[in-house]
Amino acid sequence: MKDQQASYPQLRFKGFTDPWEERKLSEIVDIYDGTHQTPIYTDSGVKFVSVENISNLETKKYISQEAYNKEYAKKQAQKGDVLMTRIGDIGTSRVIETEEPLAYYVTLSLLKPKKIESNFLSWLISSPEVQRNIWKRTLHIAFPKKINLGEINQVEVMIPKNKEQQKIGSFFKQLDDTIALHQRKLAKLKELKQGYLQKLFPRNGSKFPQLRFAGFADAWEQRKLEKVFDFSISTNSLSRAHLNYDGGGIKTVHYGDILVKYGPILDISRDRIPFITDGALGKYRNSLLENGDIIFTDAAEDETVGKAVEVSGIKDDYVVSGLHTIVARPKEKMAVFFMGYYINSDTYHRQLLPLMQGTKISSISKSNLQKTTVSHPKSTNEQSKIGAFFKQLDDTITLHQRKLEKLQELKKGYLQKMFC
Repeated sequence: MKDQQASYPQLRFKGFTDPWEERKLSEIVDIYDGTHQTPIYTDSGVKFVSVENISNLETKKYISQEAYNKEYAKKQAQKGDVLMTRIGDIGTSRVIETEEPLAYYVTLSLLKPKKIESNFLSWLISSPEVQRNIWKRTLHIAFPKKINLGEINQVEVMIPKNKEQQKIGSFFKQLDDTIALHQRKLAKLKELKQGYLQKLFPRNGSKFPQLRFAGFADAWEQRKLEKVFDFSISTNSLSRAHLNYDGGGIKTVHYGDILVKYGPILDISRDRIPFITDGALGKYRNSLLENGDIIFTDAAEDETVGKAVEVSGIKDDYVVSGLHTIVARPKEKMAVFFMGYYINSDTYHRQLLPLMQGTKISSISKSNLQKTTVSHPKSTNEQSKIGAFFKQLDDTITLHQRKLEKLQELKKGYLQKMFC
């Protein structure tokens, strides 16, 4: 049994002071597993869910009503029951919120509450202490790893009285709904951006984009990259072992960060960029970057080769470009942000696909990159409007991403403090 202190959560709703009680899951729920046989799927009928559907219990797989009646006669999933993953992914749960019948595979266990509130149960399973208990009982040597039904029955949990369960369950349900709302908003913004990237830049060799700002009607220019950019700026070949985030005189842009961390615009004054350990200015003076430079990645493990950033925000910083990068400096004035978004658009990037070389690691040479064609408005005013539009859209996406991350951190904190 847990000690007296462990019977009280760190954070509680006002009016609740009773200690929580220890129970085994078998005492508060009836537990079943799904069918062990791969079913015969049908075009319609009863939805069939598996471990990969746990996030929302949505699926495009169905089995016949006849098969459902035969297999699930004694273990039908009902509204208010909880499904929990038990093979591959372990211990992720979801409350069933629909009245319609639902078939489930062996990778899921069905928990039918008998002495516990449904939403509370689902969040209880997600709490750190219960996750640790589930982990201890998981068969890690199995492939994929799994937890057997007998072990799920033996998982120990701490529960309060019913009214407090309802309070906690409702609180986390509301918090999760808020997170889901922000996730949908973020997804719509990203989808909107992709749509504009296709419409605000010409496609398929056209000199006219599908969508334009008012007042602009001229054809866009089409030129080889080598005619628009100077490629003489050298790069260094330093690995991560020669970089640090503690301090130094010279920052260097690493290709891995371009591929994974940075968006189309690299703000030197705000983004986290490593320093060269013991970097001396004299050695790198001829390689210093300027605002407006485009840094391409020339290698990646997939088709993201050629992903690039436009450099901005350089004031008093000394910045160079590192391993597996190619620096392109505009030969003539371009509006800020325009090229950063154009070079990363599908309109431009698809030119790189037939130029990539390699199997495990894909790469593109500077000479091949220079042969690609860029398209841009003659008017720097139109360039500016397009660049500013995408930058503002990206800033809005970043704002929503941060809000979402804060909500997720808040949820994580409450899960630690509101359960024993």
